[in-house]
Amino acid sequence: MRSVMRCLGLCLALVPFSASAFERAPHPSEAPMEPCPSQGAGFFRIPGTSSCIRLSGRVTAGADVGPRRHTVPVQGRIAVDSRTDSALGPVRSFVRIEAGQR
Repeated sequence: MRSVMRCLGLCLALVPFSASAFERAPHPSEAPMEPCPSQGAGFFRIPGTSSCIRLSGRVTAGADVGPRRHTVPVQGRIAVDSRTDSALGPVRSFVRIEAGQR
């Protein structure tokens, strides 16, 4: 019982120190993103880095009109394209996600 009380006392003593560990870390830069024309149209430089990123996407929807009511065809796509220069040359990552039905 005595060891449980010691452990509880130690935990309570450490609470102020552990609470400060959960505070939000400051952002690298509060500056707005700047255009990155060297990589192409629509690219923006990520603040605090030499990387450029472009987010794009689209959503299409339609409606079936007539005696038979079908589901509304909806289709969507989002793409993320990031580029940066490295010691070995340019590095690019590209992800595209498509979902929906026609």
